[in-house]
Amino acid sequence: MKAHPMLRRRYLLLLLSALLLSACYPDAVKNPVADTPLRLVVRQSDDAYAYVSAAGDTVIPFGRYPMCATDRFDKLALVLKPGLGWVGIDRQERVLFRAYLFDNGPDYPAEGVMRIVNAAGLIGYADTATGRVVLPPRYEAAYPFANGRAQVGNRCQVLRDGEHSVWSCGQWQYIDHQGRVLPDSPAPY
Repeated sequence: MKAHPMLRRRYLLLLLSALLLSACYPDAVKNPVADTPLRLVVRQSDDAYAYVSAAGDTVIPFGRYPMCATDRFDKLALVLKPGLGWVGIDRQERVLFRAYLFDNGPDYPAEGVMRIVNAAGLIGYADTATGRVVLPPRYEAAYPFANGRAQVGNRCQVLRDGEHSVWSCGQWQYIDHQGRVLPDSPAPY
């Protein structure tokens, strides 16, 4: 059966348009490799880290980051970046945030977020699945989320006791995941 000449022209025009768009806007065409998780590989001979695709292709080469804390790299990986410290990166290796340090490494996730820090030392929170900053750093002290809330403080001093330290703050409050201040209640820490 023969296609009508007008339909053939439309089909060819659509095909040509799609090809031109994909050539001009390569990000508009989905890359299946970019959507599959990468896995962390540690080379035993020198403890170097790399991220590889499911097909075994090295996507982030050995030695680029001295340490990596994310085994499965979907949209976010926590890596030690020389000159910056522990950071969250996306699949294009753009730095999304600096991780708050706890126990000599990046903060532990809690309720889908983790603490982050800016250059001034203020603390906020980022989504652990996407790396999106959900609450920008604005607190001098901040605990992990638990039961839908986190205790945060301002006007703080750090009191040291040997290798341990605690925050002493002039203002403590609880916030929810949207950063809204919650009614006061006994401090859990």
